[in-house]
Amino acid sequence: MINGKKMVSLCISRLHEQENYRFISKLSDSLHKLGIALFIYDIASDIYWNESIIRAEASVFDLIRYDKSDVVIIMHEKIKSKTITEKLIKRAKEHDTPVIVVDGVYEGCMNVAFDYAAGFRNIVEHVICCHGITDLHMFAGYKGNPYSDQREEVFKEVLKEHSIPFSDDMVSYGEFWARPTIAAAEKIVASGKIPKAILCANDIMAINVSGVLSSNGYRIPKDVLVTGFDGIDEINYTVPRISSVRCSGIELAKTIACVVDRAIGEKVYPDFTYVEPKLIINESCGCDTLAESFDTNNIQRFNDHFYQYQDDARVLSDMTDRMNSSETIAQASQNLNNGVIHDMCCLINKSCLDYTFNHFESLVPSGVDSDMFMFYDTDSKNGEQYDFNIDSIVPDLDKLLNSGMPLIFNVIDFMNSPIGYVCFHFKEFDLTSFCTISQIVSSIGRGLGGFMNMRFQNYLTKRIEQVYRYDGLTGLYNRVSFSHEYEKKLAGITDENQPVTVILADLDGLKRINDIYGHPAGDIAIKTVASALKFACPPDTLCVRFGGDEMLAVVFNKCSSKYISSKMKRYLSNFNKKTNYEFKISASIGVYETSTAHDLDFETIIKKADAIMYVEKQAKKAKEAAL
Repeated sequence: MINGKKMVSLCISRLHEQENYRFISKLSDSLHKLGIALFIYDIASDIYWNESIIRAEASVFDLIRYDKSDVVIIMHEKIKSKTITEKLIKRAKEHDTPVIVVDGVYEGCMNVAFDYAAGFRNIVEHVICCHGITDLHMFAGYKGNPYSDQREEVFKEVLKEHSIPFSDDMVSYGEFWARPTIAAAEKIVASGKIPKAILCANDIMAINVSGVLSSNGYRIPKDVLVTGFDGIDEINYTVPRISSVRCSGIELAKTIACVVDRAIGEKVYPDFTYVEPKLIINESCGCDTLAESFDTNNIQRFNDHFYQYQDDARVLSDMTDRMNSSETIAQASQNLNNGVIHDMCCLINKSCLDYTFNHFESLVPSGVDSDMFMFYDTDSKNGEQYDFNIDSIVPDLDKLLNSGMPLIFNVIDFMNSPIGYVCFHFKEFDLTSFCTISQIVSSIGRGLGGFMNMRFQNYLTKRIEQVYRYDGLTGLYNRVSFSHEYEKKLAGITDENQPVTVILADLDGLKRINDIYGHPAGDIAIKTVASALKFACPPDTLCVRFGGDEMLAVVFNKCSSKYISSKMKRYLSNFNKKTNYEFKISASIGVYETSTAHDLDFETIIKKADAIMYVEKQAKKAKEAAL
């Protein structure tokens, strides 16, 4: 329960798919009527059973509040990762939170699944019993896939029940996708042994088998019957329309809502609940269509969505480019005001605001931080940005919970590193909004990641410039950059009689400090003299570490050299009193005053200042000897 309201957490993949959209719409509506809020944790692409892949976007499941969730629903077959499912179940059990696994079988969980075996059996028996076909061929997915293997076994069982001999060459493998299906179908056509009926383990394969047969002159269903499985919308665009079996997201949602209600209200946890797929009779199997007439307005809506997708893609691409070149995090945020993004807030790791290190060098993605930063909120009129604790989940949570619409979470990542998350809180169900989720999340990730990389590159450039221009110990100019700045300063002076003061400071007794107290002590002494020089001189003074223990300053305006010398000596005296080092730091100072009317050859003025400084140093030694 969250803020006094019961809550269900749903883990899913590819929310932008139309059947998923129907499922979410119905599930949200059903749960809302039961007074239950729905939090959806979505990844844009499934893992596809490749457990070796570590995807940053999967860290969205780390956002789940198990302590607040009354039930966790895992769409196992949508996510396609046993590792993730087991991890989610383990965490839920640690909080005694009931788990519903959809299309998976896990002990200690409520398992809800389509009865795929019964559905496929129905269509195979329809072809055999209603059409009297015994010359059958099957297009399975690929060996080792449990759904494909199950349908292949059902195919064999039904053949056996009807005394139809089976041989291995009666099965081809289309891997559930277009290209391998087309290749396998072309192979059948090339053999000349065309079966009377081809039953496919999904609709994508059925559509492509039909395409290959038709392009080679075979008529469907007159020459060959073709059937599919799943009942996707695309079967209504084919000629003839494909007979199939619909695994309805709406029916699945109704069933899950009932299971959730029982689990929360009655504390009854059924082990298995099955949803029966529905046989869809169309022309491709030789029947007159029994399916509901297809709304031709859907074609227009599809067209509209397609062109809007292209327009949105252009807008989001421009947004990404502008974010990459933004100067500040606030400026980067303003680029999200583009008309495509609405009903959303975006929070990023607070650490993302630190541009002094590379956030994307790790090969293993971590999670989002507990300390977040509100990067963008469509509900904020003034574009406020502020620190945000992840425990609060999103701003105005109570208001969003009362809206009756689900909260949809996606992780923002760049170069497989999570940098934050977004929460969509649409005001109504609209397919176009759902379809743009993955586009928006991906574009924000590229924009923010590029912005952070640019800031890091700028930081590195400045650091490199510092190394090139400044002495690493003292922070004063090094000799190369000082010479450059010195010549530039001279070139900009128009008054021939502008006064110039050269101050040379030499650390006293560096060798003694190094020999007795060590080189770290010597470095402290050098750095302190440099700080004293810079402190004593006017702000626009050129200061350089001229040698190991020699610092030089050039003042191009009228100044009091005595005041500078006195200020520098006071600085060193105060430093010695405050630090109580065993050694005392002092410096001999030489001052040479001239003007731009005289020869300002760099080597010449150095020699003159050095000569004056040498006199002071010798006087100090004589004084020390007399004591």
